[in-house]
Amino acid sequence: MPSTPQPETDNAAAQDKAATESPADKFARECRAGLIRAREILASILAVVEPRTAENTLAPYNEMLVAMEHSSATAGLIHSVHPDKSIRDAAETCEQEAAAFVNELRLNRELFDAFNALDTEGMDADTSRLVARALRDFRRAGVDKDEPTRRRIKDIDDELVVMGQQFSRNIVDDVRHIALKDASEMKGLPKDYIDSHKPNDKGDILITTNYPDYIPFMSYAESADLRRELYVASRGRGDRSNGEVLAKILKLRTEKVKLLGYANWADYATEDKMMKTGKNAASFIERVSRTAQKRARRDYTELLRYKKKHLDRTANRVDDHEKTFLENKVKAQSYSYDAQEVRPYFPYKQVEQGLLDITAEMYGVQYRPAAGAEIWHQDVRAFDVMRGEEKVGRIFLDMHPREGKYQHAAQFTLRSGVIGSQLPEGVLVCNFPNPRSEPPALMEHDDVVTMFHEFGHLMHHVLGGQQRWIEQSGVATEWDFVEAPSQMFEEWAWSHDTLRRFARHHETGAVIPEELVQRMRKADKFGIGLQTVQQMFYASVSLRFHTLDPAGLDMPHEVRRLQEKYTPFKFVEGTSFHTNFGHLNGYSALYYTYMWSLVIAKDLLTPFHKNGLMNPEWTSKYRDAILARGGTKDAADLVKDFLGREFSFKAFEDYLTRDSL
Repeated sequence: MPSTPQPETDNAAAQDKAATESPADKFARECRAGLIRAREILASILAVVEPRTAENTLAPYNEMLVAMEHSSATAGLIHSVHPDKSIRDAAETCEQEAAAFVNELRLNRELFDAFNALDTEGMDADTSRLVARALRDFRRAGVDKDEPTRRRIKDIDDELVVMGQQFSRNIVDDVRHIALKDASEMKGLPKDYIDSHKPNDKGDILITTNYPDYIPFMSYAESADLRRELYVASRGRGDRSNGEVLAKILKLRTEKVKLLGYANWADYATEDKMMKTGKNAASFIERVSRTAQKRARRDYTELLRYKKKHLDRTANRVDDHEKTFLENKVKAQSYSYDAQEVRPYFPYKQVEQGLLDITAEMYGVQYRPAAGAEIWHQDVRAFDVMRGEEKVGRIFLDMHPREGKYQHAAQFTLRSGVIGSQLPEGVLVCNFPNPRSEPPALMEHDDVVTMFHEFGHLMHHVLGGQQRWIEQSGVATEWDFVEAPSQMFEEWAWSHDTLRRFARHHETGAVIPEELVQRMRKADKFGIGLQTVQQMFYASVSLRFHTLDPAGLDMPHEVRRLQEKYTPFKFVEGTSFHTNFGHLNGYSALYYTYMWSLVIAKDLLTPFHKNGLMNPEWTSKYRDAILARGGTKDAADLVKDFLGREFSFKAFEDYLTRDSL
């Protein structure tokens, strides 16, 4: 992790103290340095007495945000990935302090007045946009309210940071497991999975709720009872305390938006997004659900037919914990596709190199190992992103699971690019098999798709990180567009034209057959109806929890009701989905954004389907019109610049309703 620059000191006592401080204390001191510098710059901005200009207000404001990000981004990353718990705890504290400073900025009336006094006449488009967005965000924060109201809003914001961290930590720390008595209970699982799960000192084989354990087990284990047991364990995480924490979060969010004059949190959260209102989000969820229902019913009928014929002649329903296993069985029988058949073509190291090679060709960059880059674990790899001899950014790949690490897959910002100040640095945090400890570290194809998806965010961050203003740098578009570039890039993990570049059998070296990829694609179409309505269930939980009055919200009841409204699967007793639905913290009411972005992503793909995924004219146009623009334009305008027209629902509707690839 790049160190935060420290002011020089000749104070011998301070140097002696620094020499004896613990690693956690050292991290805390360095992390806070950015905040200290940011406060100094803020004071200088507010002290300006001359007429407000870009030079005396916006330039130091930009510098202040750069300094603040040195603290906030570093803390957010290290809190999620560092192997030393004491350092993770120190990062969590620094993250809270950084968030408190951001909340102060939003409610700082003097800073608002400084922006309000700027004359935007004659400013370039990016600078005018910066000022307009800042004024909008100040007002949304409540800066124009009276002092007691601003004080209460700040207290709420500070408490929400702490409660949100607690909600997430309760999920991360609550790793559960089931205990198998014999390897025979892993029947159906791949050999490398079985080989990597040996009995412990008590003779038990532990299967945890962490993704590298959970997903293969739910996909392949033949024991329905054990799959149900693991499903309940996973869906029960957080149930000891997160119900109470979530209730408090919802109550605080509602209080805040009432003070700001909104009907509910959903309306507040969607106002500055492409969606604009909670009502529009609800209508979108219903539209997608209606579009997907016919295919979802057909998918479900096929699963039940297989279950009755091969597993239980008396069966009259399929449960949620059976879905993934049965989908694989149907794909094997009806589409001649077995997910295990493709795993030998995806050893981790080959996939990583293939991904780097493909994106290098697409975007005209090269990846050079970053000599001397400071990393937080031996498994982390760092690369400088080069355009010829020009360095345009740096990426870190933290790709394998370990204790105390963030358990899912995400791109973290370490530094946002600012022209003349700093280059963009991004971190990919995933949990894929580790070639160091689990050679050959074969990946599920779903994991390959996830890896491409998250790398799409990384490229957006780096290529979009060449901006003057930090608030327009990288993935700085409206939140409900953020996923579109990454969802679009998933297609490169499905095309034989791109897969053949790196997908080679780890034993024979044979290239993945095109016929196998075609079977894989046809099989993938099976289940998209169920997958879509499941996503609408998640989106509806997210939206409804932030639309209803929390005082009357029975969360378990609402989860059960919405699951049975949107999906054909009955609620499974013993589960507590809302207490481990981590997006309720970070995304609040906005889980719909995944599907909204997918609608746009399918439309963005249309010229690539016509001209080829690696067509240099279109990859360059996409890079320049979408990724490289960062947040300098509205997302709808970026899409129009690329497609030459407004985006439409048609490509997504075709994807859902047609059987053709």
